[in-house]
Amino acid sequence: MIDFQYDGVMPDGKACQGSIRAPNEETARLRLIGQGVTPVRIAGGAGVLSPDEPENRGARLKRSEVLLFSREMAHLKQANMPLDKALAMLKETADTDRLKVFISKVEEGVRGGKSLYQSLLPFERDLGRQYLVLIRAGETSGSLHVVLKELTVQLEADDKLRNYVISSMTYPVILLVVAVLSVLLLLAFVVPQFREIFDSMGDKLPYSTRLVVDLSDLVRSHWMAMLLGMAVVLFLGSRWAATADGRLRLDRLLLELPLFGKVLRNLQFAVYFRTFGILLQRGVPMVDALRIAIDTLTNTALRKDIEPLVGLVKAGKRLSTGFVSPYLGKSSTPQLIRVAEETGQLDITLLGLADRYEDEGRRTMGRVLAAMEPLIIIVLGALVAFIIIAILGGVLSINDTI
Repeated sequence: MIDFQYDGVMPDGKACQGSIRAPNEETARLRLIGQGVTPVRIAGGAGVLSPDEPENRGARLKRSEVLLFSREMAHLKQANMPLDKALAMLKETADTDRLKVFISKVEEGVRGGKSLYQSLLPFERDLGRQYLVLIRAGETSGSLHVVLKELTVQLEADDKLRNYVISSMTYPVILLVVAVLSVLLLLAFVVPQFREIFDSMGDKLPYSTRLVVDLSDLVRSHWMAMLLGMAVVLFLGSRWAATADGRLRLDRLLLELPLFGKVLRNLQFAVYFRTFGILLQRGVPMVDALRIAIDTLTNTALRKDIEPLVGLVKAGKRLSTGFVSPYLGKSSTPQLIRVAEETGQLDITLLGLADRYEDEGRRTMGRVLAAMEPLIIIVLGALVAFIIIAILGGVLSINDTI
């Protein structure tokens, strides 16, 4: 963590200065805004580790634990239960030690006079900036239970979307693995059984049979070298993908893939617009909402296209003029945002766009899976059939020769 020195302005217009501890300058700025201070200057200091910080807390919270905490807190706050008592009750019912430690630290902060937002700050790595900003907005507006309920709905929607993608891809991946293993088993164990018979034929074997026999010899004789080569390629590829240029090129390639690229774009935009809309709905300033929403984009190519929106809005221009990303295609998104700016319903429009992009992503995913499964089966069947026909062709050629 780093101690940042800052000069700022209080809500009543008075100047203030001090220090704040955060992992980076952007987080420090957002924490000051959350505390009601408008930062004018932020300067970094020396890095210092605190015993309460994530680096020293051990394992991170699971998404299911964050969802459970948010859901139960929403129910308890809706029943007008005091914050400290709600945390104490949650601590008693927590089903994992990790969750108990988390709630204990938050309860300790609340009982020490801190707000829930301030008590959750050390867990920013687990919860995310969006979560903390919304908690701050809920406490400031006196609608914490509403914000917690919204966070629960969003976390459930994110988990539902993630589980849908994982479950949808499980069967095709298993099918692909089985296809590759089947071909390798045929080449490694079935074809060699006919090797002695085929050797007696020499060059009289059909070309397809010789090709299958050569592939079998290659797999049996150099399988270790092939595995090593694949491992080296994967290692070098992962190192290249970890670089900024490599990650950007790879993400662009993913977005350009037929059908799959469209699925990725739609799901990314769905998460982005939903986060942006919820932040605006809870009164977060647009520039800060834009910065936080950008963090939800895991594709660097999309981030690069969307990031200029922050500077555009800071310069006083309309948000709709900045939505010119080629990845939006021929959609009506810029026009809808322009109309929403004119009517003052930007948050509602953004949430509607999120639902539209998610629905479109699901439909496209269904089409991808509908095409992928039979394609894998056809390719697998063709490969197996080619190997079997090649073996039979070799056997029949021996009979013809005899």
